[in-house]
Order: sequence, then structure tokens, then C-alpha cells
Amino acid sequence: MGESGACLGFCFNDHQLYYAVNDLNRDNQLDHIGCIEFSFPLKKALFGKPGSMFEGIESTLTNLSKKYSCQSARMLTPATEECWTTFPRLVYETPDEREDHLSVLMEGIPREQLETTWFGLSNQDYRLLLIRNKNKFNGFRKLLHNYSSSDFVSEFEIGIEWHKLTGITGSYLTINCHPGYLAVSSFLFGKLRGATRIPFETLHDLPYLWNFYGNHVEWMKGIHEQVYVFGDLGMQVMEIMSGYFQETGEAILMNSLKSMRMNADENTYGFPLESAFPAILLSLNFDKNRDP
Repeated sequence: MGESGACLGFCFNDHQLYYAVNDLNRDNQLDHIGCIEFSFPLKKALFGKPGSMFEGIESTLTNLSKKYSCQSARMLTPATEECWTTFPRLVYETPDEREDHLSVLMEGIPREQLETTWFGLSNQDYRLLLIRNKNKFNGFRKLLHNYSSSDFVSEFEIGIEWHKLTGITGSYLTINCHPGYLAVSSFLFGKLRGATRIPFETLHDLPYLWNFYGNHVEWMKGIHEQVYVFGDLGMQVMEIMSGYFQETGEAILMNSLKSMRMNADENTYGFPLESAFPAILLSLNFDKNRDP
């Protein structure tokens, strides 16, 4: 890591903020993993108008950074607040075509308000594009502005972080399980192969939706050596969907330090570790290598 101070990684659900701090002196070692419960929905505070709820989150992060001497911070961003799309290489390499496609996708939003990040795919004939509305993420930027280095990481990028940590090769699937949707990403040799979001009303709809999306999203039915499941509903999703996941690869619930290939002085926690898995990964891997 390029920073001299510790890195704080964090993610959130409706009312819980999960965080992790790396140990600077030992590889794959965590100084602390924690969960803070708020009395209000965090998403509303982060994407709404500034107010006392936002100030409460800001104060909490400031206290954490002081307590653990964190100079860097990385935050997981929800897939529901982003736009992901695939561009043919011909469009990507032609500036006018690229901008025309962007204007169609984000109709009504001025170009200067759009933040774009391009990802190389295992299929080199295409590029994957992440689009964020800068105005929507003002709260996120304000939270991290005091750190010497900071970064937003999408749910769909967690598999890239896993590759950095483990050096894993082959193909694997990551599934972040939220109330209301699954964020699903496929990776081949550490590169994104595809990403999608599957919304649902009840968990019992998932077998039908998994088959429906699989019939329309080709890479979902591909062979994956591992299927990594995590998030607030990770255990419930595994109970219902393990048979479907096993059809594509070995299903692994990321609910222990052993499955995450991590170490920490603490061995027991009062919250499900699978919910904190993204925060743990982000705390360990500040440096990232993206395609230009």
C-alpha cells in the first residue's frame, strides 16, 4: 500500500455501517472489524439533502479515522445508484460515437455531471462502462474529503479486489445479497466478464428470477469454479439458492475469516461477517489497477 497510515474500508445497509481497518505491519491482517447501528436509513442520509442524519455519519467516520489513525478510506457504492453498460470496441474507440451513446443513456443530465470509468473485459471486443451522477454522490465525496487518499468502489468490482488479494485465476462469480436485489458479477482471470442487478420482492422469487436472467444473460450460465456469496441476506440466499449455484461452481458463503483468507486478533463478532466482507476487502487493497 502506498499510504503510510491505515486504510478504513466500509459499506452499509439500511441502518448498519460495517467497517474494517487493516494492520499495517502484517499482510492479510485486520486491526479491527466493526458494525455501527444508526437509528435512520443510511442511504436516505447519504443521497438526500444534507442534515443532522448526514452529520451523524460524518462524525462517526471522523471518530473512527482518529481512533485507528486512518489516512485512507474506501467506500462501497450501491449498484442501485449507478449505471453499468457494455460498449462495443468500435464505439469506445470513436469519441463522437462514445459521447452520442452517453447522451442517449443519460438523457437530461449534462455531460459535466457524469463521472465515467471504463473497464477492460475478458472479451476484448467490448468495454464495460460505469457511469455515476456526480451530484448524487456529493454526500459520499464530503464524507471522504478529509482523507489523504480516498476511493469509491462499486459492488460489481468486489471480485477485482478479491483477485488482488488472492491472485486467484480461472472463473468465479460474486453475489452481494441485499434486501430487494442481488448484485451479480462474473470474472475471468481477474477481469470482469459481466455484471447485472437482479431485483426481487421476496426471496422465494429468486429461483425463477435466476433462471429468467440466466436465459437472457449468457455469462450467468457459464461455468464458474467458485461462487462467492456475501451481504446481509447472504445466508438466506444460500439456503434457497445453493442448488442453483452449485450448477455453475462451488458455492462459498463468506461468513468467516478463514473463507476470506484473513486474520484478526478478534475471532467472534456480534454481527454476520458476510455483511462486512466488502468493507474488509476494501481496507486491505487501497491500490487499484484499472484500465485507462
